[in-house]
Amino acid sequence: MMSHSSHTSSGLTQGSALKPTIVFYDGACPICQKEIHHYRKLKSLKPIDWQDISGHCPMLEQYGIDKEEAMKRFHVIEYNGVISQGTEAFLALWRALPGYRHLANIIDFCHLQGLLEWAYRGFARRRFRQACLRNDKRCRTDTSQ
Repeated sequence: MMSHSSHTSSGLTQGSALKPTIVFYDGACPICQKEIHHYRKLKSLKPIDWQDISGHCPMLEQYGIDKEEAMKRFHVIEYNGVISQGTEAFLALWRALPGYRHLANIIDFCHLQGLLEWAYRGFARRRFRQACLRNDKRCRTDTSQ
């Protein structure tokens, strides 16, 4: 089920029966906006459903992902239902994008996931503190307000 705010880009190389990769991102974060805008301009190799979590995002609940956790770490649901977060989520997204799939393969081959996860955790903590811990309304987990 796709929400009205979702956008699917498809440049399918395989059958159109593939479920989309679902990408949860903070659409109110300037850094996230810029990066996602770049990815969305690319002709994806697989369907992608882009879900902005800065507002109410029912798909988070559907997949059992806590909004605060989603604001802290990048999350992707792969076409096969596997939930990835952090570096693994970026690798899942990159595998669906031309050019970036080669980067994902190099990272896998060179076993760089641990180093990238360490760097990503530092970045993600800093981004969350700057955006969400300053009482930013988009980070509220209580969606009734």
